[in-house]
Amino acid sequence: MNLSIYQSHLDNIPKQYRVLRLFRPPIYVIELSNNQLSAICYYKDGSSERYQINADFSNRRMVIADFNKFAKALAELLKKFPRHFLWMSALASINVTETLADGLTNIEIKVITEAFFVGSVQAKRRILHSTVSYQGQIVPLEKFG
Repeated sequence: MNLSIYQSHLDNIPKQYRVLRLFRPPIYVIELSNNQLSAICYYKDGSSERYQINADFSNRRMVIADFNKFAKALAELLKKFPRHFLWMSALASINVTETLADGLTNIEIKVITEAFFVGSVQAKRRILHSTVSYQGQIVPLEKFG
């Protein structure tokens, strides 16, 4: 089962990262809800690992109310997974599972993306590409003109 999940994520990477398919990097699937982060890391051999972190980064109106606490929680979560061969790059998918009245706004998507970048740098993990989704549906970040 894990191998098919891994392959489905690998098949959905953007064209500019298709060369990564040759290296078969680890893929992090992270679920975000109020004050809780859980992650599963899928590996090319079909194995996976799962960890969870609880932190105080949400409030009743916002999933991410404190950027710094959220980035620190992400870093702690990523550090639970082992480093990969030659600091290989990884791919990530971040899914907001919390039900929000109006879904995710562009600002929230940008905050999640930036916090993930900051958290991965703090954890000394190289994440080449990440996507943000809301309840399983990928949400594109609209460009500001």
